[in-house]
Amino acid sequence: MGGLAPSLAASDSSAAVQRPGVTEIDAHRERLLRQMIATPGDLDIAYQYAELSSQVGDYEAAISTMERMLIYAPNTPRIELELGILYYRIGSYDVARSYFGSTLSAPNLPPSIAAQVNLYLQQLALEADPVPFSATLYTALRWESNANASPANQSVTLNGIDFTLDDTARAAADWSSLNIGTMHYSYDLKNQGDRIEFDAIAYNASYFKLTDIDLDFFEATVGPSFNMKRIGMDQSRLFVYGIGDETLLGNDQYFAGGGGGIRLLSFAAERSVLDARLETRYRDFTDSTLRPTSSLRTGLQTRVGGTYSYFMAPGLILTIEGYDQRENAVAGFYADWEMGASAGISWTFGNPFAWQWPWTLQVGAGAIHRRYDDPDPTIDPNAVEVDRQFWGRAAVVIPVAATWAMIPQVEIRDQTSNYAIRDFDDLSALLGFQKRF
Repeated sequence: MGGLAPSLAASDSSAAVQRPGVTEIDAHRERLLRQMIATPGDLDIAYQYAELSSQVGDYEAAISTMERMLIYAPNTPRIELELGILYYRIGSYDVARSYFGSTLSAPNLPPSIAAQVNLYLQQLALEADPVPFSATLYTALRWESNANASPANQSVTLNGIDFTLDDTARAAADWSSLNIGTMHYSYDLKNQGDRIEFDAIAYNASYFKLTDIDLDFFEATVGPSFNMKRIGMDQSRLFVYGIGDETLLGNDQYFAGGGGGIRLLSFAAERSVLDARLETRYRDFTDSTLRPTSSLRTGLQTRVGGTYSYFMAPGLILTIEGYDQRENAVAGFYADWEMGASAGISWTFGNPFAWQWPWTLQVGAGAIHRRYDDPDPTIDPNAVEVDRQFWGRAAVVIPVAATWAMIPQVEIRDQTSNYAIRDFDDLSALLGFQKRF
């Protein structure tokens, strides 16, 4: 320690000479540094110096000071916690995890410190460099009270004339099988943390009776991601990617699409994750026997939005999301602006049956507002369609093995519209199983 302190003093003093206006904090740090050199065993002075160094972003000075403090006070949870936080801030996740582990292993650890450590460990699990390959498979059996999202009322007004809907156009309950697969692959470019990222998702919903609304959707994205620390944005990545889509509806080609997007993923704020995206894609719709006017929906779709997650406490995460979307179309009554917002809480708690794996309760709700450009002449030539939809959802993730989970879920949706034929409500319940690879 004695050999290290003079070099620190010289470095800090040199910086002070080079700058014409030394801030009050810098001046205070210089005084504390001189006191540390004179009384190296005074931990209060050392802690003050480390704290001020951290405030001004001089994490290296704070780390070296804290590590010297451990020589005089080994196995001190508070110091180990602060070191873990400092290493976390500079992106040295393995060292941070080691200090957090040492903190948790301390006897008689105060609950407040244990809670802080668990928060950082939880965020580290999301932020640390991901494995190159990961995938999930999800399959479920779902029941819906209004699977075809149709009005419950049999009588509606179209273009000023009252009509009675037949059974095929009214709300109908049905069962369906739901299958979702995701895959992620990351290739390290060995260039300051830059990578090539590939993601794919496949979605299938097959109904028992209403087969004309069976849906198959596939999307793949690929492109580079850049470590933003090179421009001063710590713990952040910028993704640039191309998008390819393919969709079948009722076993007929519905649309194919292509485009691109940018994404910012940041863990810079403590206890927080920010995921912001801008995506645009051109969708080419295909007419079919059941949907002879689908091609009128062809056009550019652009969406901007973001998700913010805050770690409120160990195992408790608050997430809010918002987006704005523009859909262009050949026909103005298919073109619209859409805005949406949602909020939810995820709570991970001890298994009530004292098994090995904890459960997670997820509860959320949201709203969607959609306004079309032009009136639909077949429904109302004098008014454009305006829809408002509200939804709520609750699910429980119940692990049954290390990589397997059972997920029961219930959801309710209610849409109101100035076009009566667009009014609907739907209650759905499902039981699914998820496998992680």
